[in-house]
Amino acid sequence: MRTLILLTVAIAAAACGSVEVPTDCFYRLQLPAAKEADPMRAGTLRVHDLQLGTALDSDRLLRQSGVRLEPRPLSRWVAPLDRLVTDAMVLGLSRARVCDLVKGSADAGVENWSLHGRIVDFVEADGPAGAEARVRLELWLQQGDAVVFQDEFASVEAIAAAEPDAAVAALSRALNRIVVDVVGRMRSLDLFAAAHAERAASAVARPPR
Repeated sequence: MRTLILLTVAIAAAACGSVEVPTDCFYRLQLPAAKEADPMRAGTLRVHDLQLGTALDSDRLLRQSGVRLEPRPLSRWVAPLDRLVTDAMVLGLSRARVCDLVKGSADAGVENWSLHGRIVDFVEADGPAGAEARVRLELWLQQGDAVVFQDEFASVEAIAAAEPDAAVAALSRALNRIVVDVVGRMRSLDLFAAAHAERAASAVARPPR
Protein backbone atom coordinates (compact mmCIF):
# COMPACT_ATOMS: atom_id res chain seq x y z
CA MET A 1 0.00 0.00 0.00
CA ARG A 2 2.84 2.35 0.92
CA THR A 3 4.51 1.63 -2.41
CA LEU A 4 1.29 2.44 -4.29
CA ILE A 5 0.93 5.77 -2.46
CA LEU A 6 4.53 6.74 -3.22
CA LEU A 7 4.07 5.80 -6.88
CA THR A 8 0.89 7.91 -7.10
CA VAL A 9 2.64 10.91 -5.55
CA ALA A 10 5.57 10.54 -7.95
CA ILE A 11 3.27 10.38 -10.98
CA ALA A 12 1.34 13.47 -9.79
CA ALA A 13 4.57 15.39 -9.23
CA ALA A 14 5.83 14.49 -12.69
CA ALA A 15 2.55 15.61 -14.25
CA CYS A 16 2.69 18.94 -12.42
CA GLY A 17 6.27 19.49 -13.54
CA SER A 18 5.31 19.13 -17.20
CA VAL A 19 2.72 21.91 -17.15
CA GLU A 20 3.95 25.10 -18.87
CA VAL A 21 3.16 28.30 -16.98
CA PRO A 22 2.08 31.11 -19.36
CA THR A 23 4.47 34.05 -19.39
CA ASP A 24 4.05 37.66 -20.54
CA CYS A 25 5.15 38.58 -24.05
CA PHE A 26 6.60 42.06 -24.61
CA TYR A 27 6.14 44.03 -27.82
CA ARG A 28 7.62 47.10 -29.47
CA LEU A 29 6.44 48.98 -32.55
CA GLN A 30 7.84 48.22 -36.00
CA LEU A 31 9.61 51.15 -37.66
CA PRO A 32 9.69 52.03 -41.37
CA ALA A 33 12.82 51.67 -43.46
CA ALA A 34 14.80 54.82 -44.23
CA LYS A 35 13.93 56.54 -47.52
CA GLU A 36 16.21 58.25 -49.99
CA ALA A 37 17.03 61.83 -48.97
CA ASP A 38 14.59 64.36 -50.41
CA PRO A 39 16.28 66.94 -52.72
CA MET A 40 14.53 69.70 -50.76
CA ARG A 41 15.56 68.25 -47.41
CA ALA A 42 15.99 71.10 -44.94
CA GLY A 43 15.19 72.35 -41.46
CA THR A 44 15.18 70.91 -37.95
CA LEU A 45 12.05 69.41 -36.41
CA ARG A 46 11.60 68.79 -32.69
CA VAL A 47 9.01 66.19 -31.65
CA HIS A 48 7.76 66.81 -28.12
CA ASP A 49 6.57 63.96 -25.91
CA LEU A 50 3.05 62.97 -26.89
CA GLN A 51 0.40 62.98 -24.18
CA LEU A 52 -1.46 59.72 -23.53
CA GLY A 53 -5.20 59.65 -22.95
CA THR A 54 -6.27 58.29 -19.55
CA ALA A 55 -8.26 55.44 -21.12
CA LEU A 56 -5.13 54.22 -22.94
CA ASP A 57 -2.83 54.40 -19.91
CA SER A 58 -2.05 50.69 -19.77
CA ASP A 59 1.03 48.58 -20.35
CA ARG A 60 -1.06 45.98 -22.21
CA LEU A 61 -2.35 45.85 -25.76
CA LEU A 62 -5.97 47.00 -25.68
CA ARG A 63 -9.02 45.68 -27.55
CA GLN A 64 -12.06 47.91 -27.93
CA SER A 65 -15.64 46.77 -28.32
CA GLY A 66 -18.05 49.69 -28.34
CA VAL A 67 -17.09 51.77 -25.31
CA ARG A 68 -15.49 48.80 -23.52
CA LEU A 69 -11.73 48.40 -23.44
CA GLU A 70 -10.19 45.04 -22.58
CA PRO A 71 -6.47 44.31 -22.15
CA ARG A 72 -5.01 41.39 -24.06
CA PRO A 73 -3.84 38.82 -21.51
CA LEU A 74 -0.08 38.28 -21.36
CA SER A 75 0.56 40.88 -24.11
CA ARG A 76 2.47 43.91 -22.86
CA TRP A 77 4.27 46.88 -24.35
CA VAL A 78 8.00 46.83 -23.61
CA ALA A 79 7.82 50.47 -22.42
CA PRO A 80 5.08 53.03 -21.66
CA LEU A 81 2.91 53.49 -24.74
CA ASP A 82 3.38 57.27 -24.93
CA ARG A 83 7.16 56.76 -24.96
CA LEU A 84 6.95 54.09 -27.67
CA VAL A 85 4.70 56.21 -29.91
CA THR A 86 6.82 59.34 -29.42
CA ASP A 87 10.03 57.46 -30.24
CA ALA A 88 8.37 55.91 -33.30
CA MET A 89 7.32 59.37 -34.50
CA VAL A 90 10.85 60.75 -34.02
CA LEU A 91 12.48 57.85 -35.87
CA GLY A 92 9.77 57.65 -38.52
CA LEU A 93 10.09 61.34 -39.35
CA SER A 94 13.88 61.08 -39.29
CA ARG A 95 13.82 58.11 -41.69
CA ALA A 96 11.50 60.03 -44.02
CA ARG A 97 14.67 62.06 -44.79
CA VAL A 98 12.86 65.35 -45.38
CA CYS A 99 14.47 67.27 -42.49
CA ASP A 100 18.13 67.89 -41.83
CA LEU A 101 17.53 66.75 -38.27
CA VAL A 102 14.63 65.39 -36.18
CA LYS A 103 15.11 65.79 -32.42
CA GLY A 104 13.34 64.65 -29.29
CA SER A 105 12.05 66.97 -26.60
CA ALA A 106 15.22 66.74 -24.47
CA ASP A 107 17.75 67.30 -27.27
CA ALA A 108 19.74 70.53 -27.16
CA GLY A 109 19.69 73.25 -29.80
CA VAL A 110 17.12 75.21 -31.74
CA GLU A 111 14.60 74.07 -34.34
CA ASN A 112 12.58 75.40 -37.25
CA TRP A 113 9.39 73.63 -36.16
CA SER A 114 8.08 71.78 -33.11
CA LEU A 115 5.47 69.01 -33.20
CA HIS A 116 3.15 68.51 -30.22
CA GLY A 117 0.22 66.20 -29.70
CA ARG A 118 -1.96 63.66 -27.92
CA ILE A 119 -2.58 59.97 -28.47
CA VAL A 120 -6.36 59.73 -28.85
CA ASP A 121 -6.69 56.09 -30.00
CA PHE A 122 -4.24 53.20 -30.15
CA VAL A 123 -6.34 50.04 -30.03
CA GLU A 124 -7.58 46.93 -31.74
CA ALA A 125 -11.29 47.16 -32.57
CA ASP A 126 -14.10 45.31 -34.32
CA GLY A 127 -14.56 46.82 -37.77
CA PRO A 128 -17.08 46.17 -40.55
CA ALA A 129 -14.76 43.64 -42.21
CA GLY A 130 -13.19 42.19 -39.06
CA ALA A 131 -10.54 43.15 -36.54
CA GLU A 132 -8.67 46.36 -37.28
CA ALA A 133 -6.02 48.57 -35.73
CA ARG A 134 -7.12 52.13 -35.05
CA VAL A 135 -4.62 54.91 -34.41
CA ARG A 136 -5.64 58.53 -33.98
CA LEU A 137 -3.33 61.37 -32.95
CA GLU A 138 -4.18 65.01 -32.36
CA LEU A 139 -1.14 66.91 -33.62
CA TRP A 140 -0.18 70.54 -33.97
CA LEU A 141 2.94 72.02 -35.54
CA GLN A 142 4.42 75.29 -34.36
CA GLN A 143 6.95 77.62 -35.91
CA GLY A 144 8.09 79.68 -32.99
CA ASP A 145 4.89 80.67 -31.17
CA ALA A 146 2.74 80.49 -34.31
CA VAL A 147 0.61 77.41 -34.97
CA VAL A 148 1.23 76.18 -38.53
CA PHE A 149 -1.49 73.51 -38.43
CA GLN A 150 -3.59 71.63 -35.90
CA ASP A 151 -5.55 68.52 -36.84
CA GLU A 152 -6.44 64.94 -35.97
CA PHE A 153 -4.57 62.34 -38.01
CA ALA A 154 -6.25 58.93 -38.12
CA SER A 155 -5.33 55.64 -39.73
CA VAL A 156 -7.00 52.21 -39.80
CA GLU A 157 -5.29 48.95 -40.80
CA ALA A 158 -6.77 45.46 -41.07
CA ILE A 159 -5.43 42.89 -38.59
CA ALA A 160 -4.51 39.76 -40.53
CA ALA A 161 -4.73 37.20 -37.71
CA ALA A 162 -5.90 36.75 -34.13
CA GLU A 163 -2.40 36.66 -32.63
CA PRO A 164 -1.07 39.76 -30.85
CA ASP A 165 1.90 39.86 -33.27
CA ALA A 166 -0.55 40.66 -36.08
CA ALA A 167 -2.18 43.39 -33.99
CA VAL A 168 1.20 45.01 -33.25
CA ALA A 169 2.14 44.88 -36.94
CA ALA A 170 -1.16 46.55 -37.92
CA LEU A 171 -0.83 49.23 -35.22
CA SER A 172 2.71 49.92 -36.46
CA ARG A 173 1.53 50.29 -40.06
CA ALA A 174 -1.23 52.65 -38.98
CA LEU A 175 1.21 54.84 -37.05
CA ASN A 176 3.67 54.86 -39.95
CA ARG A 177 0.85 56.00 -42.24
CA ILE A 178 0.28 58.98 -39.93
CA VAL A 179 4.00 59.83 -40.18
CA VAL A 180 3.59 59.87 -43.99
CA ASP A 181 0.52 62.11 -43.64
CA VAL A 182 2.39 64.57 -41.39
CA VAL A 183 5.22 64.79 -43.94
CA GLY A 184 2.64 65.31 -46.69
CA ARG A 185 0.98 68.13 -44.73
CA MET A 186 4.34 69.85 -44.20
CA ARG A 187 5.15 69.48 -47.89
CA SER A 188 1.78 70.92 -48.92
CA LEU A 189 2.60 74.04 -46.91
CA ASP A 190 6.01 74.36 -48.63
CA LEU A 191 7.78 74.29 -45.27
CA PHE A 192 10.79 72.31 -46.48
CA ALA A 193 11.13 74.42 -49.63
CA ALA A 194 11.07 77.62 -47.55
CA ALA A 195 13.71 76.27 -45.14
CA HIS A 196 15.82 75.12 -48.09
CA ALA A 197 15.61 78.56 -49.72
CA GLU A 198 16.44 80.29 -46.43
CA ARG A 199 19.50 78.10 -45.97
CA ALA A 200 20.65 78.78 -49.52
CA ALA A 201 20.19 82.55 -49.08
CA SER A 202 22.11 82.45 -45.80
CA ALA A 203 24.99 80.60 -47.48
CA VAL A 204 25.17 83.21 -50.26
CA ALA A 205 25.05 86.12 -47.81
CA ARG A 206 27.76 84.65 -45.56
CA PRO A 207 31.04 86.50 -46.23
CA PRO A 208 33.97 84.35 -47.37
CA ARG A 209 36.63 83.57 -44.80
